[in-house]
Parts: sequence; C-alpha cells; structure tokens
Amino acid sequence: MRNNYIVGIIGAGNMGEALIKGLLRSNLVRSYEILASCKTARHVRRLEKTYGIHTTQKNLSITSATDTVILAVKPQDMAGVCREIAPTMTKDHLVISIAAGIDIERLRGMLGRKPRLIRVMPNLPAIIDQGISAIYCTPRMPERYRRFAHQIFQAVGDTVDVGDEKLMDVITGLSGTGPAYFFAMMEALEGAGRKMGLPEKLSRLLTLQTAVGAAELAQMNGKSPADLREQVTSTKGTTWAAMKYLRGKDFWKTMEDAVRAATKRAHELRTGKA
Repeated sequence: MRNNYIVGIIGAGNMGEALIKGLLRSNLVRSYEILASCKTARHVRRLEKTYGIHTTQKNLSITSATDTVILAVKPQDMAGVCREIAPTMTKDHLVISIAAGIDIERLRGMLGRKPRLIRVMPNLPAIIDQGISAIYCTPRMPERYRRFAHQIFQAVGDTVDVGDEKLMDVITGLSGTGPAYFFAMMEALEGAGRKMGLPEKLSRLLTLQTAVGAAELAQMNGKSPADLREQVTSTKGTTWAAMKYLRGKDFWKTMEDAVRAATKRAHELRTGKA
C-alpha cells in the first residue's frame, strides 16, 4: 500500500494552492507529504520554491505515489484527467473532487468501481482560510474517510455535511457562486460612491469595511439577516428609503433568481447538458 499520509493534488490552481497553504498552516501534513501537479513548468517551480512541496507535471506520478488524490481541476478538464488516471485507480485510492456539477455517478463512470469517491464544494474565501466547504459522501463511506475529508477542508475554513447529493447543485448556486454576488454588490456600491463625488480610495474603503463589518456582525450577533436589516432601518429614515427602493426593484426576487440560474447551470453540468 502506498503512503496514506501523502496528499496528492491534481490541478494546483487557485483552489489547489489554497489547500496547499491551508494544509501546511494547519500542520495536518508537512511539506514533504504534499505532491501537487500543474500544467506548466513555471508554475511547478513556483509552488516548489514557495511551499517546499513535491511537484510534478505528470498526474500519474500523483496516483502512483499516494492513495489520497484531490481533483482540483476545472469541470471542463475533468473528463480528460479522469481518462488519464483511471487505469491507475485501485481500491486503496480516496479521490476527492471539488469540480462543480460533476456528481459521484459521473465520477464513477469516469474512474471505475475501485476508488472511494467524495465530492466537495468549496468557495473562493478558502484562499484566506475563510471558506465554507460542503462535503457529500455516499452512505457506505467509512467514517475515517469522511473525517479525513473534513480535516483537509477545515484547513481552509468551515465544513458541513450534505446528506443528499442533489442539494450540491443548490449549494453550488448559493455558496459556491456566492462570493461573486457580494463582489458584484461591493462593485456597485463603490461605483455609486464615486459617481456621487467620493474619491475612489475612500469609496472603496467605506465599501470594504462596511461589508466586513456587516458580515462579522451577522456572524456574531445570532440574529437573522432580516432582523439585522430591520434593526438598522428607522421609519422614514435613509435606510428605509433605500429598502423601499430595493423592494420596488424586486431585489430579493432578483437575488433568488440569480441563485436559481447558478443552480440550473450546475444541474446542466451534472447531467451533461452543458
């Protein structure tokens, strides 16, 4: 049996690199217990120099060296990578996929019956250890593998268990895509401030700190977002005027529709209708 303690990462892009940094900071593994692959020699050299890990441009070097393989490639690249590594898969392999819209059934079809498969949907704040990762395991998954998956992704934030894989599409639409909703809102607020006379740096500072403060308040306070919104809304005040305008523009329905659109796209990817 190969070394169970080495973690192999195929596709060390933004999320793959975030996992490398998180794993090292958490001391879950040491630098010589991480093996990562990426396409370009330049990126391989940078990862090796920055983190002191083992790197390769050959995906098969990872599957032959470790039983724990994280597939951190884009959904459109998954089929090609799986075709490459499928012949090397054994019953000792644990494969963790973070690709949006590719379910366990499709992974099983691409990788065969031998490896154990876990599906994870992280999100971008994982790069600063503030991510939230939803983890789906099949009912027969041994507990030690489920716990290990949680340990890996707790290195870059919080984790939650998902009992029904169909919910992964909704999670992709909500938290997987979610940072972009907030970035878009921040972009709009900053732009509004500039257009109404604020200097660019000041408008950005006010926007960013307001976003950080609101998120931390919501997390620490224990109240629902609706309660907090009502708390800051005085009758006939400035926030009241803003909320009245947003209701007129069907803001809440617009956000729901955005999540539905992202969820629908995840479903299309999952069912091969992309």
